[in-house]
Amino acid sequence: MQSGYDISLYPGTGTVDGKVGDHVLLAPAYIVTQPEIELIVDTTARVISDFFAELMKADGVQNGAA
Repeated sequence: MQSGYDISLYPGTGTVDGKVGDHVLLAPAYIVTQPEIELIVDTTARVISDFFAELMKADGVQNGAA
């Protein structure tokens, strides 16, 4: 886990037809309250957003232009 996120995510592919599509697995199964669900969703969204922002930065893409 990276500091600041404190969540473990497992990426995968092949969701749509066994070959195409993406998904993220949150594990283990959770027994949670509504505020905890909101925290999990918000943190997951932030991880994905930050990851792709860093990826685009590393590739030299800024403001949607290549």
